[in-house]
Amino acid sequence: MFRFSPNPNKANLVNWREWGQEAFDAAQQQDKLVMLYIGAFWCGFCQGMDETTLSNNETITLLNAYFIPIRVENAQRPDIDARYNQDGWPSIAFLTPWGDHLATVNYMPPDEFCNVLAHLHQTYQDQQEEFRAATLNQQTPQSATAQPPTRLRASAVSEIVNTLMDIADPVNGGYGPDHKFLHPEAHDLLLYRHETTSESEFLDHVTLTLDKMRNSATYDSEVGGYFRYSSKADWSEPHREKLLADHAGILMNFLRSFILTENDDHRQRAEEVVDFLTSTISDSSGAPFFGCQDYLRAAPTLGVDSQGRTTRTPGGIISIIDDWIYTDANAQVASAFLEASWVFGRPKLKQRALAVLEFLWTNCRTADNGMFHYHDGEPQISGLLNDQTLMGSALLDAYRFTGNQRYMDQAEKLGKLVLSNNSNPDGGYYDISERGPGHLRFPLTLLVDNGRAASFFLSLCDATGNPEYRRAALWALRAFTDDFAPYGVYASDYALALARYMSSPLTIKLEARPGDSDSRRLVRAVRIRLGQYRLTLCVRDSESSAAVYLGDGPERVGPIFHAEEIISELAASLQDTPA
Repeated sequence: MFRFSPNPNKANLVNWREWGQEAFDAAQQQDKLVMLYIGAFWCGFCQGMDETTLSNNETITLLNAYFIPIRVENAQRPDIDARYNQDGWPSIAFLTPWGDHLATVNYMPPDEFCNVLAHLHQTYQDQQEEFRAATLNQQTPQSATAQPPTRLRASAVSEIVNTLMDIADPVNGGYGPDHKFLHPEAHDLLLYRHETTSESEFLDHVTLTLDKMRNSATYDSEVGGYFRYSSKADWSEPHREKLLADHAGILMNFLRSFILTENDDHRQRAEEVVDFLTSTISDSSGAPFFGCQDYLRAAPTLGVDSQGRTTRTPGGIISIIDDWIYTDANAQVASAFLEASWVFGRPKLKQRALAVLEFLWTNCRTADNGMFHYHDGEPQISGLLNDQTLMGSALLDAYRFTGNQRYMDQAEKLGKLVLSNNSNPDGGYYDISERGPGHLRFPLTLLVDNGRAASFFLSLCDATGNPEYRRAALWALRAFTDDFAPYGVYASDYALALARYMSSPLTIKLEARPGDSDSRRLVRAVRIRLGQYRLTLCVRDSESSAAVYLGDGPERVGPIFHAEEIISELAASLQDTPA
């Protein structure tokens, strides 16, 4: 299903094809180049391209006559975006009939774009044999990120954290001197670092950033929610799209900050995120959430004045919603809502999270290839690594909050599918489970994806006690041992997984009334003294006084009712054994 700018345009007159072998077969049979158009639902330049260049009659004629046009969206096909995107959206890649890359351009006005089309078509006609030979001789590329498995470097965690703090903006918050993205994954890492070291600088930077974001134009004060990024360092010039996955991460950031600081402002801001998610990018069904909200300027209105002259009234700003269901982002929201349910004492948030997981498991899954990536009325694109691991992590969170064995069993099914379908024999896990045409011939082993996979497998090991899953986490982590500095903020997920892998497991069971302040004090007492541990927090509702139990099974210690008792009990009852 193709989607175009909501404003008037003729881009639908291009003979667009879906990505697939059929399109490349047609290109080979007709000896035509492929034009791959990668857009984003919320991208203003993409909307402008639809309304201008792709509505130009000459452009439409050239594309339909001399090219095989393929159209995808980045959110629908992150696997294609990872292979062909250059310098943002729209990325317009020109490919041989076999899918090999020739050139990429971004937004262009009609005249320039038509010149590019004519030049590429003529060049291909003149040099077809050379193009075929180059394709036949092309060597399979190595993944740009994975290395042969070797020993883990525990020092990599400190290196990545130091890189984050080196680029941390001490005045405006965030990371880097210019553009500011939300980067909740970086906050997750710094909060964990604070919990395990008790060093305040990490918590201080996260709270500074969250406050600066909330008190800036990057927060939408009219309807709520946070824009994806700001073009200025002080968060004052936002680009007006709001993504579901970002809000799942921001909600978790505010919840963790509230638990660690008891700053009631952060509680209120977390509740603002919940309100935005439930009121703006979801419907009354009470199940899954939509992909994003965007704003754009509507087309001008033409009229005639009293003198018979044509008038042009600028269009107003309108909101549009990407109402497709994305598995990875919805799983992240489910995890955040489960956490929020006990912090706020709002059981309906847990019910909503479980309903989301039920929808995904029932409607977005295949038995042989795991989770589908999105649902547009029908499930689409199965086997992407992130969908399996983020859904698996959310299912384990559901198990922690309900004790229902079904959720652990479902998570384990996904883990086994990843081991079967996505394993790279040279280390790590591929981003796709099945190869396809073009550069989908070459599965990638990516740092962010493998950091998330390692975290999932480590949590699965802690939940099941099966050491196979700890080895699976190690397989993801050992694929990356080089210098992490070039990744900057994007090494955060990996560093968090590595830090947790190097720690010892600690299970805490909390029994309390949802939202009880004593329960937060008990959890905070554990979190600010994590030290060498990685925490699994299991929550059960109780009408009795808030209490925690340290450990699991018959050897557990508790109940403990007072925060000051926790540190001494930890020291006395838990052995310092390697994870």
